This record gives sequence, structure tokens and C-alpha cells, in this order.
Amino acid sequence: MFVKGRPMRTSRTHQPLTYDVRLPDEAQADALRLLDASKVVVNTALTMLWPSLDEFGSERASPAWKQVGKSIASPLPHGDRQWRCESEVVGRVLRQQAERKKAFELVLPILSEGLIRPKTEKRPVGKNRPAIKEAITTLQKSLDEDETSFVTFQNVVEQACNYFFQHDRFPSSYEELQPVPRLQVGMLTYAGDDGREKGQAYRLALDLDAGTARFRFRFPDEAGIWQWRTVDTIDCLKERLSDGELMAPTLREECRAAGERFAVLDFIIEVEKEELPAWESVQRVLGADWGIHSLLTATAIDEHNEQVGRPFFLDTGGFDGRQARTRRQIDELKKKVARYEQERDALPQDHAKRTWYSQRLALYRREIDRCWRKYEQRNRALAHLASNVLLLLCQMHGCSLLSMESLKTLKSTGRGKGVRGRWRNYCNNSTIRGEIWRLLRYKCHLLGLRFHTEAPRGTSHTCPRCEQAAKTYRSPSDRDEAVKWGRWMFCDTCSYNADRDYCASVNIARLGVAYLSQMKQTGKARSCSISDPLVKPVTYTGTGSALLLPPTSSHARPIRSGKICYYSGWPDSIFLQSSQPKAVFLRLCG
Repeated sequence: MFVKGRPMRTSRTHQPLTYDVRLPDEAQADALRLLDASKVVVNTALTMLWPSLDEFGSERASPAWKQVGKSIASPLPHGDRQWRCESEVVGRVLRQQAERKKAFELVLPILSEGLIRPKTEKRPVGKNRPAIKEAITTLQKSLDEDETSFVTFQNVVEQACNYFFQHDRFPSSYEELQPVPRLQVGMLTYAGDDGREKGQAYRLALDLDAGTARFRFRFPDEAGIWQWRTVDTIDCLKERLSDGELMAPTLREECRAAGERFAVLDFIIEVEKEELPAWESVQRVLGADWGIHSLLTATAIDEHNEQVGRPFFLDTGGFDGRQARTRRQIDELKKKVARYEQERDALPQDHAKRTWYSQRLALYRREIDRCWRKYEQRNRALAHLASNVLLLLCQMHGCSLLSMESLKTLKSTGRGKGVRGRWRNYCNNSTIRGEIWRLLRYKCHLLGLRFHTEAPRGTSHTCPRCEQAAKTYRSPSDRDEAVKWGRWMFCDTCSYNADRDYCASVNIARLGVAYLSQMKQTGKARSCSISDPLVKPVTYTGTGSALLLPPTSSHARPIRSGKICYYSGWPDSIFLQSSQPKAVFLRLCG
């Protein structure tokens, strides 16, 4: 059975998912020549259209390639359909830059030397992040109808600060701040209306029964003559490709250490989203907190401000240790590279040992690249596991709204005092949180769950029972001195005490319930602070709580099978699968 590709839908009922597949080795040279030729055309067109950037900030109804085609023709013609694919890349880049220019024009009035931290005897000149955060927050409050995100504003302001460090002044225009955004690696987005069977730029057909794809593309040979390549058979995941409709693929280049390059083909599958539940039908909220001692802590609360079930802690201690060791290995390799480069440069150009140094440097750079790939793969696997666990908890507790603290407030500044401070800052600024955030957003769309973010200011230092300010300590038995980042929270008003991450997850769920109540009553809502009167205290009873792992039965024994562990005594069963080893997986799940 062969499936043809279809153009992208314009409705919001579908979600595109991308799966990349490396092209066969025999097709790599031809594909890289195609990407190199396309990159030259794209960069030339970007340079030609950069003075007309404002025109790409207004029109969005038509495809990007049509807007580019109205302004210029192909600088290096390789065929009409080939230019359509290249101009699509050009148009998308210019539209993104036009949106950033709008954000720059909004932040231009707030750019001042107050955003720069002056140089001292102990610290170099840098960015005054608290002042930047305050200025952007004030700006957003004055822009009621503008939907530009905090992160976008922050990115533009920090880029302007970097410009200040180089030129001792802020830029007066976006073109002065941002150079022409040329592609550094090749990328070619194929046109959706080119056709799969008789396309003029590429041809693609899927055999879902065999799990393969037949792919052909036009490319220039070594003499620059364009021609069709013979059919290449690509192994693909038929389970994923059969979940939705195939869209036009993207051919792009990936680079590794020591100059290694290869081409991959992105299969873009459009899957149908589940319909979001009506606000009137939402009864429970799952609050999730980014913890310091655990990666995530989640607690469910119903609309009557009663806790549902027990909290869930996702502890990643062993995983963090492996990642820390990998980072230390990368740092050691970088030190060796720096030392060998210095020793090599000190030798004469015709010295025989320079060849030995070059070989060792290439070996170390490949090892650094391999370590980074391993580090990123682990983070990605854990991000998928964490996001799936949160979605599973939503289904177990019947939660239709997932409330999480916003990532924009988690940027730690400074180096951190001591080992604990440096580790805390690393956890706060770790990219794995951004990966979990990204995965949760699109997975909630696919499953039909509502997703809302809250400002977590004060959530770890507010009692969820009496709503009064509370202090945190290092442990339940050590309450001699309050510690800002302590693990245990104790309320002096009502004597309630619990894990700080658990209290924070409850408070975030309380904020979600307050948002839910507003939507049910008026159809409109605003994000509340933890001290807002709309945020009500929470009560807790063990009624309806699920059994802990392992079950309380004295005869219950886990049945182990590979990476899967079954526990008897449960009225329902759940299934979790992970790429982590069995011991790590079982520990992560409680």
C-alpha cells in the first residue's frame, strides 16, 4: 500500500509531528551538493530582500514562497519548482525576523544603561537580569493586546545588551542590531503542491506494509549539471507514518565534529488533535512544580479545593549524577584540546610533531561531540518520560487542566554560593526543563488536555493550608536556621510542615483552580498571584487515593519481565516504557 503526501491543513484541528531519517550513504554526496547549491541561493535571496524586511511583517495569508516570488526571481535559476522550495525557506526566515523586529521596536524605549551591570573588582561587566525582568514585565502590562511572549522580549533585550558590550551603546534600529540571517547549514523545504508521483523537485512514496519509503530528488552533479537521482529506499517507522497524513518533507544538513556532514530527511506527519474539553466540564487540576531535589512534583486538586490522591515525586538523582559525570568528561576534554592547541601553535610550521597534535585534536573533538550527543539523548529520553508521566497522572486523577509554573521566572543569576548554589543554578537553567515544556505543550494538544502556566512567585514559601508566609529549612529536624532553598517547609502560624516541592505543587494547583473558577463564572480569566483572595486554601483527605508502590498485601510480589514490572493487587493497570535501564526506571517511578 503506497500513500501519497498531502499539503498542510490550515485548521487548528491537526498537529504536525516530525521524524528524521538519515539518507543512505550512497545518496549523501548528491544530497549534500543539492543542499550546498540551495544554501547559496537562499543566502543570496536573503541579502537581496533584507532591506524590504517590513513587507514580510504584514502579509501572512499566502504561502511564504508566493510573497518572495512577488519581489524577486531566483538569483541562480535551477528550475521553477526548485526555486519555489528555496523561496519558501527565504520567506519563513524573513517572516520570523519581521516578528523580532516588531518586538525590538517595542523594547527600544526601555533600552538604557540601567540594564547593564557595571564592572567591579570581582565581577566583569554583564547584564542586570533583575532590571531586565522588571522592565519587560512593566512593558507587557502596558501592552494589553500584544501577544508577544516574555521570552521573545527577553531574547531581543539580551541581544541588544550584547551589542552594547561591543559598541558601548544600544542599537537604534533592528537592522543595526541583527545582521543578515544567512543559513550556516543547508536546508530545503519541499513544496507541498509539487506532487509526490510526478514532482519536479522530488518524488516520494511510502510502502506502509514494508515500512519503507522510495525517495528521488533533483541534484547537481560535480560539473553542476542538474539531473534526477535513482530511487533510494529508506527504512522508516510505519507505525508513526500510519498515524496521520504525510506532508511535504524537508531535506536538511547536520554537522558533527571534525567536519563530518550528512543529510537527513524529515518526514512530517499531520495527526488529528483531540477536542479540548469545555471549561464547564473541567473538575480537577494537576499542579506540577519544577523541584530542586526532584525534577518534578505533581499534585491533583479538584474544583472545591480538595486534594485528590497523593503527591508524585519524579526523582532523577542517579540520572543527574551520570549527566554530571558526562559534563565533567567534556570539560576535561576541552582542557586537553586547549592545551594541545597551545603546544601545537608554539611549534614551527614544518615541525614533524604538528601532525601528531592535529590527529590527537581531531580525536578529542570527536570524543567531545560523542559525549554531547549522549548527553542530549539522555535529556531527550528523560523529557519524554517526565512528560508522559505527567499526562498519565492527569488521566489517573481525571484532571483536564495541567497547571505548571512558567519557565521565564526560573532564570537564576550569578554563579551561586558554594556547591549547593551552583547545583541549584544548574538545575534552574537546565535545558531539560525547556524540552519537557515543549513536549508537554504539543502532547496536551494531541490528547485534548488544557495547559496553563502560572507565575510561581512565593509558591514554595506559602502555606497551602492557612495561606500565610512560611519558612524553609534543610530538614524536618533542623529548624534552627531558615534557608531560602531549604527542602522542608514549616508554617509558624498553623504548624503545618511538608516537603517544599510538594507545597509548591499544591500552590500551583491552587492557582490553576482559581483560573478555572474565573473561566467557569465569567468566561474570562487572569493569572492570579499566590496572595490573591481568589486563591483558596486546600484541604486533604486520603479518600480515593491510589495504592502506593508496592501494594500493602504481604503476599504481593512484583513480576519482572525485562524493563517491565507488574504489581498485583491493583484494580486497574498502567503501562510505562522507557529507554532507561530497568533499575533506573523502577526507581524513577517510586
